[in-house]
Amino acid sequence: MTWGSGQSQTSESTFRVSEVDGAWRVSQGQSLYGDFQTRGDAVRAACFGARAANKRGAMSRVVAAPEDQRIDPYESHFGD
Repeated sequence: MTWGSGQSQTSESTFRVSEVDGAWRVSQGQSLYGDFQTRGDAVRAACFGARAANKRGAMSRVVAAPEDQRIDPYESHFGD
C-alpha cells in the first residue's frame, strides 16, 4: 500500500508450522491457520497461505519445525 509520503509500506507475515500434541499446527502471527495430520499437509497449507498473502502485497515466509527451518513457499512440497 502507498502512504502519503510516497513511500511504499509492505506488511510482513510468518506462517509457522509446529507440532502440538501429535498434530501439525499452522499459525500466522497470533492466529491459528489450521491443524493437520501430517507435517507435509501443514507445510503445503502454510505455503498456500504465504503465496496468497504475497499476491496481496505482503512479504510472507514459512518456517517449520524442527528449529524453524525456512521453507520456500514456491517450491513443490508433495514429498514432505
